[in-house]
Amino acid sequence: MISSQNISKMKKLLLSMSLLLWMCPFHANAQSRINLELYTVPNQGYQNFLNDPLPSMDFTTPIGVNFGLGLSYNINKNWQFVLQSWAASSPFGYTLNPENSGSSFLYVPQRNNAGFAFRNYSLGFRKTWEVGENEFYVQPSLGINLSRDYGIKIQDSVLNFKYTTYVVPSGSLEVGMKFNTPGNNYFLLGLRHHQGFGMLNESNLNWIEETSHPVVQRRGTYTGLVLGYGIDFRRRGHEKKEDWRVIKKERKSEKRMAAWGDGSYVMLTSLLRSQPDFEKNDIPGITRFRPATSFLFGYTSGQWSFETGYSSWMSQTKTETENFGLISLSDPMTRAIPLRARYHWDIGEKNRLRFGVSAATFVTLNTIRTYVTQRGALVLDDERVPVLLSTPSTQRSGGKLFFQAGAFMDIPLFNSSILSFNFSQNFGSPEVGFVNVQEIVNGQRIDYSESGNLNGFNLELGFKIPISTLMR
Repeated sequence: MISSQNISKMKKLLLSMSLLLWMCPFHANAQSRINLELYTVPNQGYQNFLNDPLPSMDFTTPIGVNFGLGLSYNINKNWQFVLQSWAASSPFGYTLNPENSGSSFLYVPQRNNAGFAFRNYSLGFRKTWEVGENEFYVQPSLGINLSRDYGIKIQDSVLNFKYTTYVVPSGSLEVGMKFNTPGNNYFLLGLRHHQGFGMLNESNLNWIEETSHPVVQRRGTYTGLVLGYGIDFRRRGHEKKEDWRVIKKERKSEKRMAAWGDGSYVMLTSLLRSQPDFEKNDIPGITRFRPATSFLFGYTSGQWSFETGYSSWMSQTKTETENFGLISLSDPMTRAIPLRARYHWDIGEKNRLRFGVSAATFVTLNTIRTYVTQRGALVLDDERVPVLLSTPSTQRSGGKLFFQAGAFMDIPLFNSSILSFNFSQNFGSPEVGFVNVQEIVNGQRIDYSESGNLNGFNLELGFKIPISTLMR
């Protein structure tokens, strides 16, 4: 830990270094040597779990995703100076058991997911070697990991919020490939190992009824896959202003034609699904619309397009109870693989509007996030029990099908991409989000099960990026 004054000095130093990249007089056209880089890094974080009680809390560290922003300066053809800022996450999960939860209202094991966030600032050098039209690179870096621990302190009957800042040195090594595009921009694909050289703040599970509380320790260390995109500002600096305007207009037309024509693409979509069994009410947690997202790979040939990828659908499992009326039991998420076909008609000759129809089949993978729900408590046969207890069922929802049909409209966006509006209907959905419910009614226990489904009308917005336009 270091003082807030030292933190402020470090931030000023990093800011000064970044400004130096823009001001340094290495070349009369120094600014043209600057590249802006964007990164995302799916990664496996390393965390230690101490004082695991009995029964075990089954501590796990799932995959996290880091995001980064960088500035690189071209020292010469094969060397770059790189300044990077990272927003990093280290998720973890554990099972809370009734035996050591510290709560008299937990009756069955409950799985919990939590996260830890920190920042990293680093300076490094990147060395490249030509491999055909692309480049292999190695980049060592040194920097700092920074995290904050927020807490509450009561002093003289006054509630005060405080935080402690942790700063530790760090280092990383990255190796990978740099894929150049005709427009002087580039993609980065590599492996990155980041090592913290000191402890960041702990996650102390101090509500657990144990002599030694379970503790999660971490240094901010992880290993991940680097997916990056670099924007090289040299391309305008090397051309006359008049020539650049002509070239820019030509590239704009080329990208529009490439985006609108045949070839492969990726598409990100987000939608709202109207639940057909929704009835207007003022009950918290029960809403008409449930979201869904998709990440798709597609290919267009003539008037046909075919897509597949990954999608996740939120649903809702609810029930009408004797004691509490209508309540929500869980908000599960169902993962599925979409298989979608589209047929379109272009309107006009300037590639500005496209209408079409679509049909899709979804193959479900599994359903997650079906949590334990408890309402009320009473004493029955000298034992304290919940009035209502909902637990996830072992019944599986994977390997089943549901269907979708609809119409869509495409319009160009930024010349190199397409904005897609899709209006569709889901039907034939299997039951998902199964839960088993126990309710005490007039001193008697009633057992029943509930589930949800994925039927409904969808309002979907998609962002389509033809891969060919990225290489122009």
